[in-house]
Amino acid sequence: MDTQKIGAVALAAVMVTGVVVACKDSDSNAPAPRTTTYIANLSGAKEVPAVAGGATGTARFTLTGKTLSYVITVDGLSGNAAASHIHFGAANANGDIVYPFNAASVQSGQVAAGSIDLTRPVSNGATSISGDSLLTLLDNGLLYTNVHTAANAGGEIRGQITRTQSSDRY
Repeated sequence: MDTQKIGAVALAAVMVTGVVVACKDSDSNAPAPRTTTYIANLSGAKEVPAVAGGATGTARFTLTGKTLSYVITVDGLSGNAAASHIHFGAANANGDIVYPFNAASVQSGQVAAGSIDLTRPVSNGATSISGDSLLTLLDNGLLYTNVHTAANAGGEIRGQITRTQSSDRY
């Protein structure tokens, strides 16, 4: 092979390598998954029927890809939290449990934190719905979170889950 042909082959190899490296670098610059935030501000006045008292709380949900992370905090419950859940239902109606949290027994502080894998069915232990169905309910404001105590077994504080920050989901 003459020197000119060797040079051409070497140049072609460098160009191909450069393209491969460029593709590899662009993969590492892929955009981060977008997030959507949902909030429920909890109070006794939002329970059905309403519960008197000054307890409050916040349930914050963050959707990143197909993972829904959550943190539920409370302040001033009448006693320690006995349970906390996501329920089906509009603001003025009670509904079945969609997803139970592993609730910490606190009067004030963090009741629950974790995440839900929406690539799998979401279960309350007896029935389940798809992750996509849960997202549709969230986006339409048809879910609420509440926290139960021994004194208020039906729920002491409650809040409708609403989207506060909208972004592309996938």
